[in-house]
Amino acid sequence: MTQSRREALQVAAQWYARLCSEDAGPVDEHALQQWLNSDPIHLWAWQRVDQLQARLGQVPGHLALKTLERAEQHFSVSRRSVLKGLVLMVGTGSLGMAAYRYAPVDHWLADHHTATGEIKHLTLDDGTTLTLNTASAVDIHFNANERLVLLREGEIMVTTASKNIENPRPFIVQTPQGRVRALGTRFSVRVLEEKIQVAVFEHSVEVTTRAGSQSLCLAGQRLTFTADSASPPTELAPTDDAWTRQMLVVQNMRLDVFMAELGRYRTGVLRCTPSVAHYRITGAFRVDDTDQALHALNKSFPVSINARTRYWVIVDEKK
Repeated sequence: MTQSRREALQVAAQWYARLCSEDAGPVDEHALQQWLNSDPIHLWAWQRVDQLQARLGQVPGHLALKTLERAEQHFSVSRRSVLKGLVLMVGTGSLGMAAYRYAPVDHWLADHHTATGEIKHLTLDDGTTLTLNTASAVDIHFNANERLVLLREGEIMVTTASKNIENPRPFIVQTPQGRVRALGTRFSVRVLEEKIQVAVFEHSVEVTTRAGSQSLCLAGQRLTFTADSASPPTELAPTDDAWTRQMLVVQNMRLDVFMAELGRYRTGVLRCTPSVAHYRITGAFRVDDTDQALHALNKSFPVSINARTRYWVIVDEKK
C-alpha cells in the first residue's frame, strides 16, 4: 500500500468517527464533501473504511450515502462499484456507533484482519499457512533476510513452510512484547492485555522478549511473556487449537471465563453475574453460533439468558 493511500485511510477513519459523534452537523458534512472532491484517493479511502466497518457490523448506515453519491458524480465513478460499497452498509444503533468511535484505526490499516466472529485462513507467498482468529490483524513483511508477521491484535495460528536451504530465512512473529521465532513448527500467538501467549503444537519456537531474555517452548507446551520476561512453560491442552475449526472446547472452566472466551466471537456485551460466575463448564461449542452455546447453558444450568438486545446479553440466576 502506498504512503498516500495509507494516509488517506487514516484521515477517512477520522472523518467517519467525527460523523458518528453526537455533535456532528452540516458543517462537518460539507467539509467532508470538500475533502472527498479534492482527490480520487480520498474517495477510495472513504469507501474502503466504509466497507471494513460493514464487515465489523458497526456501520451507521445513513452517514455516507449522500457524500458517496455526490463524489460519484464528481469523479464519474462507475455506479456499479459505488453501489457495491453501499450494499455493504448496514445501519446499527447507538451501541454500534459507540463501538465505532473506539475501534483502533490500526485494525483497518492492517494487511489482513478479521471482524468479530470471523476466522480467516491465508496462504503466504512462501507457502506458510496463517489462520486469523476473531478480531485479529496482521501485517506481512517478507524480505531477503527474514519472513516477518507483525501481530497487531488478536490471535493467529502459524504452520510454517519448509525453509529453502539456499535461503534459510527465519520466520518471526513480532508482537509489542517481543518476538517468536519458528523452528520449523506449528504454533499460535495470542495478544492478551499486557502479555503474549504462545502455544506450540509441533516442534518448537524461540521467544525473545523486548528486554532480550530468551526462552524455548517445545511441542505440547505453552507460555506467556511480557516485555521483560517469560513464564515457565506449562502443558498444552490438545484442544487449544479447536478455534481453527470454529470450535471452543473447554473443560471445567468457570462460567465467567467461558463468557469472556465466547464473547470474543460475538459483537456487543456478553457476561454473567457474580452469582453464577463459579459454575464450571465442560463441553464443545461452535463459535459461529454463539446463540446455540447460550441455549445449551440455559438447558444445562439453573441460569436465565437475559437479552436486552442481541448486543447486550447477561447470564443470571434463574428466578
